[in-house]
Amino acid sequence: MNNPDYSISTPENVDLHLELAGMGNRVLACAIDTIISYAMLGGIGVLCWLGVVVIGMANLPSQANSIAIGFVCLAGILVCFVVLFGYYIFFEGMWQGQTPGKKIAQIRVIEQNGQPVNWPSVFLRNIVRVFDMGLFFVGMIAMIIDKNERRFGDLAAGTLVIRERLPDLSTSDIIVSASAKEGAATLDVGRVSPQEYDLLVSFLKRRQKMARAQRPLVAKQLENHFRSKLGEPGNSSDNPEVFLERVYCAYQSRAD
Repeated sequence: MNNPDYSISTPENVDLHLELAGMGNRVLACAIDTIISYAMLGGIGVLCWLGVVVIGMANLPSQANSIAIGFVCLAGILVCFVVLFGYYIFFEGMWQGQTPGKKIAQIRVIEQNGQPVNWPSVFLRNIVRVFDMGLFFVGMIAMIIDKNERRFGDLAAGTLVIRERLPDLSTSDIIVSASAKEGAATLDVGRVSPQEYDLLVSFLKRRQKMARAQRPLVAKQLENHFRSKLGEPGNSSDNPEVFLERVYCAYQSRAD
C-alpha cells in the first residue's frame, strides 16, 4: 500500500499500515446489508401471513382464533425486532468484523489497535447505529468530520472500518527451511490479519537484500510481534527467521 490512511505501531515497534474503507464502500456495504435484512423481514411477513391463513382455515372458536392470530403477529414482531437489531451484531461478531455486505465490499471492522473486533465492541457500535442512521444519518456527518472516517458508533466502541486486502499467497520468491515446514502444523494463525501477513511476506521476500546489521533486528522485532500475537513462548536460542517461516507456512496451509 503506497499511501496508507492509518498506521499502527505495535509494542514490538512493528508498523502496520491500513487503508480506511472510505464512505463509498461503507455505503455500498450498508445498502447490501439493508437489502438482505429487509428481504428477511419480507420472508417473516410472508410466514406470518401464511400462519394467519392456516389459523383461519382451522375453524377454531372465535376466542381461540383471536389468541392464535395475536400470538403469530407478536412472534413475527419479535423476530423482526431481532433481525433489525441483531443482524449486524451477529455477523460482525461471528465473521470477525464483516457482514455479507462488508464481505462483498471487501471491508472489515477492527479495533483501533489493529486487533480483530471483539463482541463488546460489536455490540456497542451497533447499538449506537440506531442513533447514527436514525437521526438524519448523523453518523455520516461524523465520518466526514473525523480524519479516520468513524461514525459515532466507531468512536464509542473504539473501532475502525478498513479495506480488506487479499493476502499475497505467492511462494515464488520465498524459500523456507525444512524445519519450518515441519513445525508449522503446531501454530494456530487464525488471529493473524491479512495486513500482518503481508508485512511478514514483505520481510521474507526482501531479507536477502537487507543490510547485514538491519536484517536480524527486523527479524527479531517481527518474531516478538508474532509470538505475542500467537501466544508462543520463545527463548534467546531460537532463530527468529525460522519462526517467521513457520508462521508463513502455517498461514499458507490455512489458506489452502
